[in-house]
Amino acid sequence: MSKQVPLNELEAAATDYGDTAYAVVNSDEGAPRVTHVRVRFDGESIEMLLGRGAASAARANPMMSLVWPATADQSMSLIVDGQAEVLREPSPETAVRMRATGAVRHRPAP
Repeated sequence: MSKQVPLNELEAAATDYGDTAYAVVNSDEGAPRVTHVRVRFDGESIEMLLGRGAASAARANPMMSLVWPATADQSMSLIVDGQAEVLREPSPETAVRMRATGAVRHRPAP
C-alpha cells in the first residue's frame, strides 16, 4: 500500500524520519549505487554529499531516489524520486541538490 505525499508537505514528512536517508543513484552501466547520506532541505530542494562514484553516476543520469526506511515510530517508508544537480566537488565528497518530483509513503512487506 502506498500513500502519495504532496511535495509541499515533503519536508515536514521527512522530518519525522530524521536527517539521514539512503540515496539510490542510477548508473548508465551496471547496478544502481545505494549510499547512506545526511540530507538537508533548502526550500523545495534536498541537499546531500555523495561520494565520487555516486556523484559521477548522478552526473551521467540525474534521476535518483531517496529512501527513509520505516522505523519504530513510522510504520511506512518514505520514498522520494527526483532529479539531481551536482553543485560543487570537494574531495572526496560532492555536493548534490535534488529537486523532488514525487513522493510516497510505502508500507513494508510483512
